[in-house]
Amino acid sequence: MTLFDPNGARALLKIPDAELGRRFKRALVTVAGLATVLNIEQRSIREESAQRRIELGANQGESTPARLVATAKLIHFSHFCAVIGFTPRRVSKEVAAQRLFSVDIEDEPYFPAFFLVEQIRRKDLAKVVRTLGDLTGWSKWNFFTTPNSALDDLTPLQALFYGDRKEVLRAAAEFAAVRNPS
Repeated sequence: MTLFDPNGARALLKIPDAELGRRFKRALVTVAGLATVLNIEQRSIREESAQRRIELGANQGESTPARLVATAKLIHFSHFCAVIGFTPRRVSKEVAAQRLFSVDIEDEPYFPAFFLVEQIRRKDLAKVVRTLGDLTGWSKWNFFTTPNSALDDLTPLQALFYGDRKEVLRAAAEFAAVRNPS
């Protein structure tokens, strides 16, 4: 860093270690969220050892909960609160109002890191989550991260990233109607 931006390096050195650590962690989780949105898999970028792939479940053809946590695509409730800057009470209210959702892993709530991606308007995500209604967190996760033919084979996250809010809302309403007929 000092080679490219000596002033920036000096500014970073003035930040207390704890604050710098918080900023760094937030940046890491945000990048993981963006990787989810853009559907970028680490294993497509670099080779992992066979043992590591087995540990993360990469050989199963789809992401396992352990792999999603290990790659920071899902983050624990306490970490999510810290990174998003909300109190646990506010996060619970957002979930109750169906503006956010979580998935349960071993009876613990985990939140998608894509909620932290600044390139997608939080209001747009909230409208889609609300449209999905009372579906389970895992059903909502699958909706957001699975390519959809109604969206030209983009995932709903990718479509939101590119600004196709109305199309994503229509796809969400259709997805909810099929999964939860009333």
